[in-house]
Amino acid sequence: MTAQQPYTSSVAELIDRAARRSREQSRDSTLGHREALEELSDVWDECRKTGWDGYGALPVEQDTLRMAYTLVESLPLGFPRPSIGAEPDGQLTLEWRKTPRRILSVSVDPDGYLHYAGLFGTNKRYGSLAYFSTAPVELLQLVRDL
Repeated sequence: MTAQQPYTSSVAELIDRAARRSREQSRDSTLGHREALEELSDVWDECRKTGWDGYGALPVEQDTLRMAYTLVESLPLGFPRPSIGAEPDGQLTLEWRKTPRRILSVSVDPDGYLHYAGLFGTNKRYGSLAYFSTAPVELLQLVRDL
């Protein structure tokens, strides 16, 4: 039995290190998402009533907030954090900006669609993506292309 104890001990240490590393990554990811989710909450607090912009803007509805929240939560570990904003039509916006000529803006609507427009140097890309509960691969690639 003594011959197996060092092996068992090594395996236990390996599993313990892997579990610790996983917890740290989860904590870091939660902290990264937490900042974006806090910004999302702040924007919603400011924009959930009609006329929040002083010019008759539509309110951001709870369904829109829920869609944006799940989208932020579904972003992969280590993914760049978007800036959060609201639009006068009641949609929430996630924006990734690398430079003034490399920017992607994604509008989240309450019906499960993401409408995007991006400037990638001299190229422009725009379109709509259906969103269910995980970030669409196309969206992740657009952000990576910045």
